[in-house]
Order: sequence, then C-alpha cells, then structure tokens
Amino acid sequence: MNSRTVRSTAATADQRGFALLVLLGVIGAATMAIVLAAQKFLPPLGARVTTQTANLTTVQQAAAAAHRRTGAFPANLDALATASGLAPRGAWRRDPFGVAQDLDYRRTAAVMTVRSRGLDRRLNTADDAVATVPAERSLRLRQRARLRLLRALLLRSPYRLQPTMSAAEQTAMRSALRDAAVVRREWLTADAAARAALTVRRNDAAAVIAALTSLHACPPLPVALTGAAGLASRIGSIDTKMFDGSGRRLVADPVLGMVATGSDRRRGTDDDM
Repeated sequence: MNSRTVRSTAATADQRGFALLVLLGVIGAATMAIVLAAQKFLPPLGARVTTQTANLTTVQQAAAAAHRRTGAFPANLDALATASGLAPRGAWRRDPFGVAQDLDYRRTAAVMTVRSRGLDRRLNTADDAVATVPAERSLRLRQRARLRLLRALLLRSPYRLQPTMSAAEQTAMRSALRDAAVVRREWLTADAAARAALTVRRNDAAAVIAALTSLHACPPLPVALTGAAGLASRIGSIDTKMFDGSGRRLVADPVLGMVATGSDRRRGTDDDM
C-alpha cells in the first residue's frame, strides 16, 4: 500500500468520524428540543401534584357547598360550575395527569367522588388521587340550621314555655331540648361506649322536658306537623319549613318536636337528627 492510499484511507475515516459526530449532535439537539417541548406542555411532577391537589380540593368544596344549598350534588362538572360560579371551562376542572382531560366526577345518592389519574394516566388504578364528599355530612349541616330554627320557635311556644315557669326552669327546658338534639346529632358517629353515655343523656333530657311540661300544664304537641292544626302553624312557622335538607318531610317527635330521618330515609335509625 503506497503512502497516497494510506492518506486517502485516513482521510475517509476522519470524514466518517466527523459525519458521525455531526449525526450525534443532530440527534442530541433533536432530543433536547423534544424534552424542552414536552416540558413546555407537561409541567414538572411537583407542579402537577400541586395542581392536582388544588383542583381536587376546589371540586370537593364546591360540591359540598352546592349540596348544603340544594340537598343534592350537581350532576356533572358543568352543573357544578353553574351552581358554584366557577369558570365553565376553567383550569380548576382539568386533570394535570390527563391529556387534555377533565377530572373524573361521579355522584350517587350517598357520596360525590372526584378522581385524578396518576402517573400512569389511567383511571381506577393504584396511583389515582381521590377526594370525596359524603352526602350525609352535607345533609346534616343543611338540616341542622333548619332544625335549630324550628326548635327555637318551639321553645318560645306554649308547648315548652309557660308564664308559671321560673327563670331556672326555663333555662332547664332550653338545656334539656338542646341536649336531646345534641344526642341525636352525635349518635351517628359514636361508638358503643359513647352511645351508652348518650343514652343516659337522652333519657335525662326527655325526663326533664316531661316533668316541666307536666308541672306547668303545657299542651301536648300536635300529632301532625303541617296543616291547619299542625305544629308548624302553632309555633309561628309555615308548612314548607317542615322538610329536611333533601326535601323529605320531617317526622313528629314527642321530645324534640320534629326530627329529620337522614340519608337512609327511615325513622328510628342511626342517622336520625
């Protein structure tokens, strides 16, 4: 092999090496461009997690507030936006782990569930993030305000207040009625030991109310809550107020005057209020 051939071969090898370097450079630049583009459209993991938490919380709080106002969860995210004054197509509803997808919003009579896809971008897998609002919790908040108003009217009526009562007896009546209401409210979430104590409080409150109404000849409560002779009109309220947080009729009660039946729609169960 002469010197010219050796030089030609070396030159060819150098050219190939340079071409390879150029190719690697082009691939590297393209890869970097892809990464930068992806980062532009796909925020870092930490930012997506922060957005995920914020969006789930927004939906959770808006659904709870809507349920307290109306007694039901909005049917979907569009209805939630209308009910809550949120921007109809706002970022609050987007799933940061989806591809231009909304959070997964579902409701039943018992609970509202909103779900975000995790890193695998699929619903109903182990890395999903989920927020819920039990209907019972919202329902009880909604009912509590209504029942407080009605029982306040009951306390000022002849069924629970007579001119012959002393100040101490009036205080005892108010305390007993309040204690009986608290027992109803706390019963749902109480364990066996707590329920034993609540039973004592319930019986004591009922005994105080019975003793005072008997001593001062308070008239018996009307059998009906509504109608011309119903409790509503007798205590200065109206018939439309005798409904619970989800629109069901309240039920007459000899101690508290009226109770709400809760989510199970049955009287005499743990969620009565």
